[in-house]
Amino acid sequence: MIINFKFKIDLYDTIKIFFFFSFIYFNVIDFFNDSFLIKPYYEMIKLDEYFRICNKNILIEKKIFKKVNDPKISIITPIFNKGITLPRYLKSIQNQPFNDLEIIFIDDFSTDNTLNIINELKKDDERIILIKNKKKKGTLISRNIGALKSKSEFLLFVDPDDLISENILNYTYKLAKRFDYDLIRFNIYMGHFDLNLPEIVTVLKNEPLYKPHVFLYLFYGFGRLLQLDYFITNKLIKKKIFIKAINSINEYFLKQFMIDCEDGLINFMLYKYCDSLYFTRRLGYYYVVTKESITHQSGDFKKRLKSNFLYFKFIFKSTKNNNIEKNIANYIFSEIFSRHKDDIIKLFKNLSSEFNFYVKTINLYLQNDFIPLNSKLILKKLKRIINL
Repeated sequence: MIINFKFKIDLYDTIKIFFFFSFIYFNVIDFFNDSFLIKPYYEMIKLDEYFRICNKNILIEKKIFKKVNDPKISIITPIFNKGITLPRYLKSIQNQPFNDLEIIFIDDFSTDNTLNIINELKKDDERIILIKNKKKKGTLISRNIGALKSKSEFLLFVDPDDLISENILNYTYKLAKRFDYDLIRFNIYMGHFDLNLPEIVTVLKNEPLYKPHVFLYLFYGFGRLLQLDYFITNKLIKKKIFIKAINSINEYFLKQFMIDCEDGLINFMLYKYCDSLYFTRRLGYYYVVTKESITHQSGDFKKRLKSNFLYFKFIFKSTKNNNIEKNIANYIFSEIFSRHKDDIIKLFKNLSSEFNFYVKTINLYLQNDFIPLNSKLILKKLKRIINL
């Protein structure tokens, strides 16, 4: 018996087939590439650089760095009682084959010998500029102070515990100037304080983005969040874009003392104002987690909770008329609450002040139609606890 099959594919079927295979390529094949090829590559190859940078004995020999009158990049570092880590931090900058820098330290009212160490470092590196806060203002405000005082076209924020990768300044600067990118975002590597437990935090692709797709792509792709991150330190940023982002943030939020979520707050606005940006697979930053890392101090959880609520409140107020941005705010809210729900509930049971602040912020979210049911249940439970 002979069976003849006849296929007739019209234009509509062709379009469906095209989108089906496009979906497979971008979601399935891409997932396997990212999971099984890119990350192992960094873990095997970049670990060598990580240890090399961390090893003080094989860094460059002592050298005098002269002041730069017209710097191309400003490295901005808020610092509080972190003098002990500064020599290693500074060596990772001095090892760069890029010297057109100014290095701005904003001392946030340190109480140890940090200022003495900075003054010693200034003797050999005249690019260092020291700004002293007259009272403790926190990382967010200190970074803003440094940005406003900077003289260059581009900003790079580096924390005093951390290190930057070899040649990242030269690479990102040339790329930004050649294609006029507002922001270049690179991979960040997290290493435990014992230097034995590194991991990739973000795995990016070599890819440029332009408006109007920047904000949409960063947060939505095939119905899922793709490129959201909470770091400000893995980006070379045009100063004018950073200042624009800062100016768009209500003065109330800028004056709040935040020890958590301040990077996310700034990132949210940076992406809104970027006309063009570039993601590079190149590793640019080593985030060294120490025993003293502020986000790992359990005793500061109450301050961290306040910071999270300030972040939620800011994003909601900034996105009232934009459904896409509301969904982003809800994602951030749901993710953080899912991770910290039990701790937050325990803390709320012992709160004795600022009830009004938390209740008002919760009410803002409960009025939002886009909040998932699970988040609403958490909020209502918190509200009941506060009102007991």
